[in-house]
Amino acid sequence: MSFLSLIWLILAPIVVALIIMFPKFPNHQVKIRRFAKWFASLHFVYALLFLVFFDTSMYGMSFEKELTFFGMSWLKSLGISAKFGVDGIALLFVILTTFVVLITLFMSKIHIRSKHKLYYSLVFLLESAILGLFCAKDMFVFFVFWELSLIPIYFLVSQWGNSEARRAAMRYTFAAFVANMFLFFGMLILYYYNFAISNVLTANIETLNMDSKFYPLWFQIFVFVNFLIGFAMRVPFVLFHNWYPDIQSKSSAPVNILLSGFVLNTGVYGLIRFNIQVFPEIFKLFAPVLMIWGLVNIVYAGAISIVQPGVKKMVSYAQISTTGFVMLGLSCLNSVGFNGAVFASIASSLVFCSLFVVISCIEFRTKTTYITSLGGIGQVMPKCMYLALIICFAAIGVPFLVMFTPKLLILTGAMLSNLDQQLMVKIAAFIGLCAIAVSAGYIMYFFYKVFCSVLLEQWKKLKDLSPQETAVLSALCLTIVYLGINPMSIINVYQSVSSIILDILQV
Repeated sequence: MSFLSLIWLILAPIVVALIIMFPKFPNHQVKIRRFAKWFASLHFVYALLFLVFFDTSMYGMSFEKELTFFGMSWLKSLGISAKFGVDGIALLFVILTTFVVLITLFMSKIHIRSKHKLYYSLVFLLESAILGLFCAKDMFVFFVFWELSLIPIYFLVSQWGNSEARRAAMRYTFAAFVANMFLFFGMLILYYYNFAISNVLTANIETLNMDSKFYPLWFQIFVFVNFLIGFAMRVPFVLFHNWYPDIQSKSSAPVNILLSGFVLNTGVYGLIRFNIQVFPEIFKLFAPVLMIWGLVNIVYAGAISIVQPGVKKMVSYAQISTTGFVMLGLSCLNSVGFNGAVFASIASSLVFCSLFVVISCIEFRTKTTYITSLGGIGQVMPKCMYLALIICFAAIGVPFLVMFTPKLLILTGAMLSNLDQQLMVKIAAFIGLCAIAVSAGYIMYFFYKVFCSVLLEQWKKLKDLSPQETAVLSALCLTIVYLGINPMSIINVYQSVSSIILDILQV
């Protein structure tokens, strides 16, 4: 296993981005595209090798590695080191990230027509930033990669979106910067207070578990809320969510796939790694509030999704609604709900990434994403229709597809929850069940209007999916079906992590 290095996994995309931007590298779109796809394919296979050699029974981080500078830790005198490692949850997010990037690059061929060097370099820079924050063991290193991800997102949205994309990207960057300041402030006061108590300078996430004997309740709540605000922006929670449908509706199709595929997972990961693991007692205190917030996400975003005229906004709000199930599962404070929440986060990214691939194929041919402007195209695009049907069924949680198991686990976890507010928990489970039925309505309405209604005259000459598009959607559908039939292949990877977290929560 010596050939497996997290440092290489994280930094290789940056190296490739620099190679592409190098003046001597051919400024030829075909050569750039092929080079990027070959690297992304190898990088995905390399990430899979970490899963092959991962010990699922191991408690704690695996493949731990430290990036040193001239043999010394980074900012050693301040207790800050560039240490990286992965547990089961982080590893699954890492593999999902490399997979989504690969899918995005295959779909970029038909949509990206200019600034190829810049585009592919930014995609790899974003990938490296996301992988870095998933693997970071030091909270300040985590924050460096968290902030770094803002740069490529801004340019990917503004440079290849529609006429309003630049303004949307600027609004997102400003809002994210404000939220990140809460996050950074929380990290700073936690870092200095920990030093005042222990006389040891450290930013290692694993050593920051709050002990009520030394850290007063008001302090823990204050820092917890700062972290919650920082991560709520990325999840995204209602009140912090407007940026997501805004930039999704104005971005190019490959950027839609990237954002839906792994950016939201960074917020969920942050909640698990910091709010739950560092502040277990405060998380238990806030669990009823977060459960209600999750329900608001499910109901409000689902209701808004129904009335959206544009496909991209409809799917974006549907994904926000699904993140409510993730928060509902985390708030159950039991292994069933927690396992369902992590699985739901991965499944949601996979399903909605697939939906945006379908939308990209349609948008490329029709130049529109308005539901009322589309109609009956399943008659001329049967391959697209049948593959989209599998994805839509997965999105509403049909059995033997990827979203069924996590939603079942979350609702079961809610019914078995030991929270004091038992009536509220049972009502939450019932509302979640009703929301699944409602989501089936608007997802299938989208499918019917786009593929099965009366074929409009202007779409009669549309061509069906190309071999490359068919291969991409088929790969996504096979993954959706496989994980739906064999959900334990996912759950077994992070089972030991959930045990550790539940031990920390003492539930």
